[in-house]
Order: sequence, then structure tokens, then C-alpha cells
Amino acid sequence: MTNNNFVLYSIDNAPAASANILTAVQNTWGFVPNLHKVMAASPAAIEAYSTLWTLAERTSFSAVERNIAYLAIIYENECDYCMAGHTNLSKMAGVDAQHITAVREGKVIADTKLEALRQFAALITKNRGFVTEQQVEAFKAAGYSNESVLDLLVLAATKLLSNYTNHLARTPLDSFMKGAEWQVPAAK
Repeated sequence: MTNNNFVLYSIDNAPAASANILTAVQNTWGFVPNLHKVMAASPAAIEAYSTLWTLAERTSFSAVERNIAYLAIIYENECDYCMAGHTNLSKMAGVDAQHITAVREGKVIADTKLEALRQFAALITKNRGFVTEQQVEAFKAAGYSNESVLDLLVLAATKLLSNYTNHLARTPLDSFMKGAEWQVPAAK
């Protein structure tokens, strides 16, 4: 049980439509993250998240860019569960450790293009998509396109589902997140 009486479902006790997705996650990752166990209460929610995750992998962003954007979105949404998880996923994707640390602390990344991505992902998240023409142009001037702008919305939608689920359920961290725990910086 988590906050608000959310259950951590298993493949054995989840609704049938959710159990199929949990099984696929188990087969892909070797375990079922607690986020998925919480989401299993709603077959529609877990399917939406799984579908968005798959689509996010097919966006125009490289694995490094995708992870920088995810971290920036997570930072703005203040999700400790996803920050811990995506810190380790970012390492696995080859994101520079200094870049990961910078995003986790809300600081500038040394790489100009990745910094533009971090800033724009943060703006879209903070401002719920309301950004100025100049902000869009600055993002595109860093080497991105209209496709990138829209692809960033796919990433933001993916993290909206997971971040908000974790806020509601106070999802407990998984063991693979040990050492990557995170708290919202006091100065944020």
C-alpha cells in the first residue's frame, strides 16, 4: 500500500489488461518498477504510459537528449521517484555524469545544445506549453526543429503521467535507485 491507498500490484493480482503490460515490462527490464505496479490499478493509465514511453523512444531525440529532457521535466515537476530512476537510466544511456548532476541541481549544462534542450523542456513544463516565439526560436537556433518542439511534448506527456502518479501515490523507490535518491533543491 502507498499513500492514498494505492496498491503495488503484481502480475498475479493486477487486472488482466494491466497484468499483460506488467509481464511485458518484466520481460524487458527483468523486474517491474513500483511505478508500473501503482499504475496497474488502471489498465488505461498503464497502457497510456507504456504507449507514450514507446513513442518517446521513437522521437527525433538521441538517447542522451531524451534523458536530458526527461530529467529537466522531472526537475520542474519535482518528482523524487522519477529523478532517482532517470538518473540511473541516464547513466545507462551514456549521459555525462556532470550533465546529470547539473540537471538534478537545476544548473546550466556545459554543452550548449543540451543546455538549450534543458531550458526549453523546463519552460514547456513550468509554463504548461505557453512559451514565447523568441523562446521557440532560441531552441531551434540551437539545432532543433518544429519536430523537436512537438517531440518534446511527447516526453512531457510521458512524464506527466508518471510524475503525477508518483505524487498521488508517493511511490516507494525501487532497489535499483539506491544511491540516486533526490530531494527538490531548497533554492528551487
